[in-house]
Amino acid sequence: MSGGEAIMSKNPKQRQVDPSFRPLLRSLLIEIVIYIPLVGLFFILVLRYASPHLTRLYHENLTLYAVLALIIIITQGTMLELFTSWLLRKIGLRH
Repeated sequence: MSGGEAIMSKNPKQRQVDPSFRPLLRSLLIEIVIYIPLVGLFFILVLRYASPHLTRLYHENLTLYAVLALIIIITQGTMLELFTSWLLRKIGLRH
């Protein structure tokens, strides 16, 4: 049996989706729906309030700017993950 025959098999057991896949997919889609507005809001806030300071820092001290940019990126990712995990637990989609 070649690899193509195994994939195209009509055996229902081979075509069944892993039961843990659906909750995983639902959780992923919900996280994406949550992330999009939060990342957009964060981006707008940073552009509005931190942009002049970051631009000045970029021109005055590039090394400090790079370190601060990494701190902002790590903080944003961590806060988004904490908030999303909390929200998914709150609505009962994650234990």
